[in-house]
Amino acid sequence: SLRVGDVVAAQQDRWFVLEMPVAVVVYLAGVLGFSFWGPLRTPAADLGGGVKAELSGVDRLVFLVGRYVALVVAAAFAVPLFLGGGAGPLLPAPLWVLLKTVAVLGLLVWARWRVPLVRADRFEEFAWAVLIPATLVQLFVVCAIVLATFDGAGTGM
Repeated sequence: SLRVGDVVAAQQDRWFVLEMPVAVVVYLAGVLGFSFWGPLRTPAADLGGGVKAELSGVDRLVFLVGRYVALVVAAAFAVPLFLGGGAGPLLPAPLWVLLKTVAVLGLLVWARWRVPLVRADRFEEFAWAVLIPATLVQLFVVCAIVLATFDGAGTGM
C-alpha cells in the first residue's frame, strides 16, 4: 500500500527492517546521496568551493539547514517505513517515533564520520552492479512470500 498507516499496520508482527534489510540499506544510502551528506558528499578537492562558494550569510545558512532538514525528515520517514511506526512497549507512540528517529539520525551521523568519502562514479557502478540487483532479488522474494501466504479472501496475509 502507499498509505503510511497501512504500512505501519502491516508491521504488527515483525518490522520491515528485519524482512527487507536490503531496502533499508538502499533507502539510507539514497538519503545520504540526496542530501549530499556523509560518504556521498562532494569531494573537498574542489578549489572553487562548489555551489556554496556563491553563498554567504543567511543564504548559506538556509542552504546548509536545508540539508540537515532533509536528513531529519528522511530519518523520520524511515520509522513508519521500516521500524513499525510508534509501536513499542511502555512508552507512548509519539515518544517511540522520536526515539526511533533519533536512532536512525544517529546512524546517518555515524556514517558521515566512519564511512570514507565515495566518488560519485564509483558509487554509481556499485549501485548498478550490486544494489539494484540485490533490491530486485529482495522484491521477488517478498512477492513470493506474499503470494504463498495469500489467503484468497482479499485480506492479504
